[in-house]
Amino acid sequence: MSQSNLAVQPLEEESHHSKVQSGAAQSDANPSTPKALKLGAQKERSLEQQVEVERICQIDLYVQLERDENLFTALNQWRETGICGCVTTMDRLGLAKSLIFYTQSHIRRRGGLLMTPAPLAYIEIEQNGSPTDLFLLILEFLVNPLDCGYLRQLRSRTWGTLKSCGVKLLIVNNADLLSFNAFNELVRITEKLKISIVLAGSPYLNDVIDPRLDKKKKYITTYNTFLKQHPYVRLSKENIATVIAEWEKKLGWTKPLNLLKDKGIINTLEASSQGQLRVLYENLREVAIWKIDHPKAQINPQNISKALGVCQQPILKL
Repeated sequence: MSQSNLAVQPLEEESHHSKVQSGAAQSDANPSTPKALKLGAQKERSLEQQVEVERICQIDLYVQLERDENLFTALNQWRETGICGCVTTMDRLGLAKSLIFYTQSHIRRRGGLLMTPAPLAYIEIEQNGSPTDLFLLILEFLVNPLDCGYLRQLRSRTWGTLKSCGVKLLIVNNADLLSFNAFNELVRITEKLKISIVLAGSPYLNDVIDPRLDKKKKYITTYNTFLKQHPYVRLSKENIATVIAEWEKKLGWTKPLNLLKDKGIINTLEASSQGQLRVLYENLREVAIWKIDHPKAQINPQNISKALGVCQQPILKL
C-alpha cells in the first residue's frame, strides 16, 4: 500500500504544478486592465461657447496712447536729422505693435510689393542674429530676397537695395539678440549710407553694447553710434483703463463686462499686469472666458481674482 501511495504521489504534485502553470498562463493571457489616467477636468461648453472662446483668443488690437505719440515724435526727429538711437522697454508687445503701426503708416504695398520710395524699414531679430540673418531680414522686408549668396554679396545687395528704395530710417527690434559682427554691420550702414538706425529692445540693450562692462571694450564704436535714448514707458493706470475700454468694444458683447465700473477691478488688473500689454491682454482673455463658464457670476474684484488664478507678477527691474 505504501508503495502504491508513493507511486501516485508524484501524479498529485504534477497535477498541482500543472494547475499553477495553467493559472499563470491564464493570468498572462488576461492581464488586469490598468486604470485610465486622468487628464484633468475640462470645461463642458456648447459649440457656440467654444467658438466664442476661440474668437476671444484672437482679439489682438493696437490702442494708440500718449507713449506711442511720444515715440513717434522721437522717431520723426531722428529720421529727419539722420541720428541713431535706442528705444528700450519691458513692454515688448506694446513696443512691437507701436513700431509696426508707425512703419505701416509710412510705407505702401501693392499686391505684396513695396512701393518706392520707402522712407523706412522695420525688422525683428530672431535668436543669435548674425550678419547674414540681418541682411536677409532687411532684404525680405524690402524685396523678398532669395536665400543665397555669400556674406559679401548679401552686404552689397543690402546696401544697394536700401539706397534704391530711399530708406531713411531702419528700425531693428529685438536688437539685444544681435551678435557683435551684426552690430558692426549696422554701424557701417549708417556711416556709408547716412541712414538713421534705431535699435529697439529690453532695458538691458545698453548693457549689451556698453564697452565699460567686462570684456566689452570692442563695442566702443557701437556704443558711440547709438547714444540717443528713448524709454518706452509701461502702461499707467489711465492707459490700462483706455486699453480695457477698447478691448471691450472689440469683444462686442451685448451684455458687456463693464470692467471699468469698479476701480478695484482696474487696481487688480494693474497689479497683475504691472503695466505690460501682453499680460494685460492675457488677463482680459481669462476674465472673459471665465464669464462664459460662469454666466450667473457677478463681475467684481473678488471674482476677477478668481478668474486670474494664482500667478506671479512680471519683473520690471533686476
